[in-house]
Amino acid sequence: MALPDYIQITQGTAIVWGESGASGVTATCALNNLANAAAQQGASVDLGANYDDEYIAVLAIETGTAPTAGNTYELYFGWSHDNTNWPAKMTGSNGSYTLGTSDANLRQIGAPAVSLVVTNDGNTLLVQAGNIVRPRHLRRIRPLGSVGRRRGLLGTVSGADGNATV
Repeated sequence: MALPDYIQITQGTAIVWGESGASGVTATCALNNLANAAAQQGASVDLGANYDDEYIAVLAIETGTAPTAGNTYELYFGWSHDNTNWPAKMTGSNGSYTLGTSDANLRQIGAPAVSLVVTNDGNTLLVQAGNIVRPRHLRRIRPLGSVGRRRGLLGTVSGADGNATV
């Protein structure tokens, strides 16, 4: 029996977290009017029993009011095996998220999947190049979007809409 002489990687169906009702959105994660040093968690998605080994996480933020250049949007993923037990005080539902003292809750998740350093452009789609994300042998995933501080810079990002595409 001859073995294949190539490996093929194909793109599957995208999972898109964003504002409810927005084009292409498959799960809710409302980042509209997210303030600095705040976070929002999105609805959980079941990857299914036969989930893939790798996913590409792309962070795309559509700004309303121009954010302060140099601030960051960070996308984290929390993983669960049963949609009940989530890390870092996540709940499995779309809603606000408490970062905790010195971001203690957030640090329990680990490093961000994607970090987007913003420019001072209003009403613009800002996109960060994709990173590979590997499920931690757990089939349920939920995003956590955070507006971070970069070198102490703080600013207003009210009116920002966001979609995180996996």
